[in-house]
Amino acid sequence: LSARPKLNSCRPGPNLHPPQREDPVETPQSRDVVVKLYDISTPELCQAMSVLAFKPAYWFPKLSIGVGGRTWSYDGEPEETYDAIIANAAGGPPLRTWNLGPTPLSDEEIDVVISDMGATDYAPEEYDFFMRNCNHFCYDLSERLVGSEAWPAVQAEFIDERVLHESEAILNNMPGGALQQSLTRSVTRGVQKIIVKSWRKEWKRALAEYEEQQNIPLEQRISSA
Repeated sequence: LSARPKLNSCRPGPNLHPPQREDPVETPQSRDVVVKLYDISTPELCQAMSVLAFKPAYWFPKLSIGVGGRTWSYDGEPEETYDAIIANAAGGPPLRTWNLGPTPLSDEEIDVVISDMGATDYAPEEYDFFMRNCNHFCYDLSERLVGSEAWPAVQAEFIDERVLHESEAILNNMPGGALQQSLTRSVTRGVQKIIVKSWRKEWKRALAEYEEQQNIPLEQRISSA
C-alpha cells in the first residue's frame, strides 16, 4: 500500500474542539490492531498555535497504534513506546480507541513494515508538523497491518475530518493566503528539527524512567534499543 499523499497546501475549513471521550467497548485479542486517539495539548500550546495561525487552535490530536502489547508512534522517526507514557503526556486516557481486528503479520513482519516506512515515506526528512506527523503514520500503518479496508467508512471519515484535518487546515486562515502559508511552513521545517530532537530526548528519558519503575527486564527494554 502507498502512503497517504503528503499535501502541499492547507485544507479548507475550521478547526474544531476535541471530541468527547468514549471508553473502548471491547477487550482486544492478542493480534488485534488497536489505534488510540489522545489530546496532548496544553493551554500554552494552543495559545501559541492560535497566534501563529491567526485562528483558534483547540487541541493537538495524537494517534498511537498497537499490536500484542507493543505500541508505536512517530515523531520524525517511527518509534516504539508504551501506552502509559502517551497517556501521561496527554494527562489522561485516550479520547477514542478503535479495534481494527487482527493482523495476519508476525511481530517480525511488522518490524520490517515499520522499518521500510521509516526509510521511505516516514524518513526523518519527510516529517512535517502539519502534513506528515504521527497521525498520518498511524493511519498508514494501520492499513498495512490490516488492509486497505481496515477502517469502516464512518470511522475513516472521523479520522480524516477530525484528526488529520486539524494539522492540515490549521494554517488556512493566515493573512497573505497561500504565500504566507508556504513561508510559515518553510520556517517551521527549519525549527522543527530542533524541537523534534528535544522531543525525542524527553521521550527517551520517559521511556527509561517508566521501564525502571515497572522493573522491565533489561533485555526487553526499548529505551536502549
